Amino acid sequence: METTTRRVRTAISGRIQARRARRQLVREIGSYRTPAERLELDLILGRHTEEQIAEIDAILRSA
Repeated sequence: METTTRRVRTAISGRIQARRARRQLVREIGSYRTPAERLELDLILGRHTEEQIAEIDAILRSA
């Protein structure tokens, strides 16, 4: 029983941390507002694979 409870708590904690991390990422991406800042973001993202930037692309598409 204790092990199951611990696993559930760990899973919930992990999901909470993931949501917090995503909200932080959304805030950080949202801080790139001017055309120059967006160009900088595009240049940064251009150095990475589509797989690496998939979450950021999803956030940008939903904005």
